[in-house]
Amino acid sequence: MARPSTCLIKRYCIIEQFKQFNIKSIINMQIPGEHAHCGPPLDPGSGFTYSPQIFMDSQIYFYNFGMSDFGVSSLEGMLDAVKVLAFAVQEGKVAVHCHAGLGRTGVLIACYLVYTCRISASEAVHYVRIRRPRSIQTRSQISLVFDFARLVGSQLAQYPCLNMRHGSSFSLRQYLLRQALLLHGDEARTLKHTPKILHILCSMLIALTQGAPSPPEVQRELEKRNISALKKKVKVTLLKRNLPALKERRGSCRAYSCESWDEPFGFLERKRDVLLNKRSYSESDLSKITIIEDFMFSRYSPQSGGHHKISNGEIVPSKDQRIPTESQKSPQTPMTDQRNGTTEKHSPNPPSASHPQNENVNKKTKCTTKKPQAYLKFSSNIELRLEHPTSAQSSLSRAVAKAMAQQRPPLDTVLKKAAVLQDELNLSECGWATLVMETDPDVLSTLLWIWLDKLKDPVLSKGDIERLTSTWPAQNLHNISLQKYQRHTICCLLDCVGQVAVRCPQFEHAILHRLIRALTRRPPEEIERNNILLQVLRATMREQYLHNHYPNTTTPSQC
Repeated sequence: MARPSTCLIKRYCIIEQFKQFNIKSIINMQIPGEHAHCGPPLDPGSGFTYSPQIFMDSQIYFYNFGMSDFGVSSLEGMLDAVKVLAFAVQEGKVAVHCHAGLGRTGVLIACYLVYTCRISASEAVHYVRIRRPRSIQTRSQISLVFDFARLVGSQLAQYPCLNMRHGSSFSLRQYLLRQALLLHGDEARTLKHTPKILHILCSMLIALTQGAPSPPEVQRELEKRNISALKKKVKVTLLKRNLPALKERRGSCRAYSCESWDEPFGFLERKRDVLLNKRSYSESDLSKITIIEDFMFSRYSPQSGGHHKISNGEIVPSKDQRIPTESQKSPQTPMTDQRNGTTEKHSPNPPSASHPQNENVNKKTKCTTKKPQAYLKFSSNIELRLEHPTSAQSSLSRAVAKAMAQQRPPLDTVLKKAAVLQDELNLSECGWATLVMETDPDVLSTLLWIWLDKLKDPVLSKGDIERLTSTWPAQNLHNISLQKYQRHTICCLLDCVGQVAVRCPQFEHAILHRLIRALTRRPPEEIERNNILLQVLRATMREQYLHNHYPNTTTPSQC
């Protein structure tokens, strides 16, 4: 929006309009005192055309991130503004303005879309310009959006993945530095020295063990599922604007695109990144992107099959598609879920199986084949395993303990599910929401150990182990000279182990043994010989458990 003024606020009842539309915050991108002789006079107290106190008196939050007109700010300043915007959106709608509401305002909104929805910089710029023409006015502002996208894109990997551009292995310290760039609010303060992935996995394992409701951090991630709706809205808006120009040449463009994209997966992904990061699209570029998006939407459409078209921004079946009657529908066979005793109906043939003509496209677009599983998970219930806590809780606690104590490699089915979740966390804007829907302790434990095993360096180095074991029991984990991030990470893991082991003490030794393997990367034979480290961790774990449950009987913990 353009800048308001004291006169306009009173004349058009802007405060009342904000309340009517649930606008809880306003972000000002101006520098105090700018354009003093343009338009309404400036308020002497604030240097703007209005006093921010007017909004704050009406319980509307005010934020100011000054950026020069037609100019840009630093990447750090833009990241701070985007984090504040992301926090403010959780409370309600947000109004953003600069002078005319075009350049600086558009830059902030485009960067927010990149940060939240994980869309490309080019898509964000095009979408903002469609919704508000002439936004993002200068080359430097466009470049800032692209630089911001590169900065954020390099920090998103939760698991090392060589197929990703920024998927190289990282150390614990490097991960926490990346995490600090992305997290904001209470989450950033709580997880300053603890990896979010470990915190979430440990919280979920503890909740499964105790039969407790989902912890608050899990609920917060579930509430972020509406991000997928925002991303879909962006995609549909871009397709709605660009598809009409391609309809006349759709046949030739589609044939050309399919042939030109018949390449190995790694090169295909890099080529698509080049297209998405272009600052303007030709018709051939749009056709290459459109065929993928068209295929994606046809798979996720409520109608079965792939024959769909976009009409008025919505995906609808084409004219030649007929909805089958009850007698024509394929029979459904009930299948029993062995894990929880429930019975579900599964169709013997997936919707895409009835369209063999899509097999060629499905083969050539490997990057889209993993998405449907994430959408299926959103329809499940996170409390699925907690329906009968009185009868099944002991067996569930035992299953969690057994999964964490597993010394052998996991089953192939568990590894496949864990690999899918790793890809979701690395690539999807709803990866965390997908993760917290998982209730299989084998999968969660596998993800926990895999993350620790894939770190570039072990959490505890050889020198750390010597310092811990040489002076024990005179010193323990809390007063040894470890880095804060090492101590907080180990305490997070020990808290989880303690909660599990107190219900299944027969697995305590095996779980601690597996934890030491993950923290030190030492051979199992050496761990068996060096029993002192296990005693140190066991003593720390029990002290921590007693402090958390009986705080008046123990000294405060430093974790």
